[in-house]
Amino acid sequence: MGACLSLDEDERRARERSEAIDRELMNMAREEQNIIKILLLGAGESGKSTLVKQMKIIHHDGFTQEELLSFKPAVLDNLVSSMKFVLTGMGWLRINLVIPKNKMHAHTILQCTKCFDDHLMMRPNIANALQSLWSDKGVKLSVARGYEYELNDSASYYFESMDRICAPKYVPTATDVLRARVRTTGIIETHFKINGIIFRLYDVGGQRSERRKWIQCFDDVRALLFVAALSGYDMTLFEDPDVNRLHESLRLFNSIVNNRFFSHTCMILFLNKVDLFQEKILQSGRHLRYYFPEYQGPDCDVDASARFIQYQFMVQCKNPSKVIYPHFTTATDTTNVQVVFQVVMDTIIRENLHAASLL
Repeated sequence: MGACLSLDEDERRARERSEAIDRELMNMAREEQNIIKILLLGAGESGKSTLVKQMKIIHHDGFTQEELLSFKPAVLDNLVSSMKFVLTGMGWLRINLVIPKNKMHAHTILQCTKCFDDHLMMRPNIANALQSLWSDKGVKLSVARGYEYELNDSASYYFESMDRICAPKYVPTATDVLRARVRTTGIIETHFKINGIIFRLYDVGGQRSERRKWIQCFDDVRALLFVAALSGYDMTLFEDPDVNRLHESLRLFNSIVNNRFFSHTCMILFLNKVDLFQEKILQSGRHLRYYFPEYQGPDCDVDASARFIQYQFMVQCKNPSKVIYPHFTTATDTTNVQVVFQVVMDTIIRENLHAASLL
């Protein structure tokens, strides 16, 4: 009799444990339905990491003081490395320094291996050299012609903010952080929540050496956001100076949009750096037809040029039933990104509801 009671008690406990496990699995399944995994892909220098920083500003109340300070070494390094690049560009363009004493300052910058001290303050001799060089008309002419030697996008911004950045008590602003160039290695995951739905955004390095890591993120991706820099139409790869950046982006997009892993994945295309693209098309004389001979539109027509590039991406897809959602963006403009991302999030949610047969 006692043995039977003991057996009944064991069965009851086992059943309760089984029901508890079932409830937990059901809860986990419901939670997973409210999580949308977004993979952020694109070639190097396209602006993916800037978009991730914008998500933090928009959906996480910005950066903490500690987070801002963590970017200080990158900002200081970016300022000095940009000036180094300008000085090198002056040699290529055969532009001379106007102020004789700046030859000494140029040597100081070119020989610099570490621009800040143990307290993360710009070294006084480096700050003095930077400020003196920035007052030189030869340096400013070289910066104005920066597109001829592929000066980075943020150089002018940092030069114009030089006095503030070199100040002893300098703390980076959110805009400084957005402009900071730190090459992404590995996979960076960012979470944010909109209307009760959790979005997990995975940013992976865009350089060729980093792409082998992308496969780790392919599982259960609900949306893929591909970023391409419009302004790269006249530029070459960091890793391979013989390859045009926009041609590389088109090849990469072709391999992704036609990948069997993403046959049912919501596909978003961000054609980024519209501001820089517009400036080049209107002012640089580096016409789109020089790099894409098939372009037949007017040389200084920004809209026609942008639509042509958009078309080049759209025709990469070999599946006529697959929908691609293109958007023009400027990743450093928080308002622009906020508006575009709201549209994108609505699109992703609608696509996922449709996939689950709830629409």
